[in-house]
Amino acid sequence: MRLMVVDRRKSGAVRRERMVLWIAASVSVLLVGCATPFPVATTGFVHPDGRDGAAVLAATVAAHGGDLRARGGDIASAITGEWSGLITRIQPLVTDHQWRIDAQERMLPSEGVHAIRWSGPAGEKLVLRTDDDVRVFYDGVESFDEDVLASSAMTSDAFQLFLCGPSFVAWRASRLERLADVVEDGRTLHRVLAVLEPGFGRSPRDEVVMFIDARDHRLWRVWLTLEGFRTTRGATVDVTFLKYRDFDGVLLPIEFDERVRAPISIHAHAWRTTGLDLDRGLTAADVAGAEWSEKASRPAEVLERK
Repeated sequence: MRLMVVDRRKSGAVRRERMVLWIAASVSVLLVGCATPFPVATTGFVHPDGRDGAAVLAATVAAHGGDLRARGGDIASAITGEWSGLITRIQPLVTDHQWRIDAQERMLPSEGVHAIRWSGPAGEKLVLRTDDDVRVFYDGVESFDEDVLASSAMTSDAFQLFLCGPSFVAWRASRLERLADVVEDGRTLHRVLAVLEPGFGRSPRDEVVMFIDARDHRLWRVWLTLEGFRTTRGATVDVTFLKYRDFDGVLLPIEFDERVRAPISIHAHAWRTTGLDLDRGLTAADVAGAEWSEKASRPAEVLERK
């Protein structure tokens, strides 16, 4: 007769892990009914003010200080944030939450370069995104995993949208459609549906709906598709820009809140800008590879909370 010895500590850990997964799955199922359909263009719609999508986008770009690529220069920012527990279980690689908590971000809009150095409890993750390539390093070691590269390219492009707002849409929009206005908490919002080609990451096409405050033409929210990675196809998320700061005529968002809208409805991520400065004179060479130059490595200037 053969006796089986059971390690009750391991057995208990397995049961707890299964229970956590079961709860997460159950919550997901319950929330599926709360998913919100992505807006679609209305054939033949003409807004009463007579302006089409291109005109509204142009006014929004101007209200934010003009096209950032035409302006030139560079942007150095620092961010910190928190992920919701459920989204990290549903999308572990996209969130990469053990690495992506705090970040130093460097962007050269006119050169199509976005570099971001994330840090978290697991270590440091660096993503270098250019118009036609992406490189990813974990603690200085380059990753060639296709899922890592695809998901990182997508999130890098999304963060460029979140930082540059209407300028990013203007760079990639192949088509713009005006949608009907909506009113939220007494705020009238113009809506413009933009087809982006290319889309986010390795997607040839994505869509973004811009919600623009009718009073001052500031971008209030973006609602976007995420077709650039296998686990996010069919999903949509929105990000609301809760606060802005004017930097020598350039209006940039400094507080963000992200929600998943489909296939389920959950809160995903909240983050804020803790440091920001413009025009260090950076070039693409300053952020090439795993090591940044001294000029690029200097932390972004701390923002005073207002």
